[in-house]
Amino acid sequence: MPRLGLLKTERDFASFRASQSYQTSFIKIRIHKSLNQNFPRFGFIIPKKLVPKAVARNLIKRRLKAVLQKRASDLKPVDVLFFPRPQILKLTFSQLQQEIELFFDKAHLWKS
Repeated sequence: MPRLGLLKTERDFASFRASQSYQTSFIKIRIHKSLNQNFPRFGFIIPKKLVPKAVARNLIKRRLKAVLQKRASDLKPVDVLFFPRPQILKLTFSQLQQEIELFFDKAHLWKS
């Protein structure tokens, strides 16, 4: 399986100031379409104020990365920024996968 493209630098995250956003009670995503990109990239922002324990923050990131790893090859080359809420820890893995796929359907991010 190919590696997952991640947003890491401040410059990567700065482009999201004027981007589309979608949200539910579990998660919010922001989407930015870049011109010179060949693969999707993902970023995660989980504030310590919302999820105080590092173990829980890492668990959320691992789960999201696992879902995205399976479906990244089916996505258009965009940047996606995730803002998970603490309630996401109550979801099972399959529910989380359905939630993410629902977002990608709403945003029309699947390759045709």
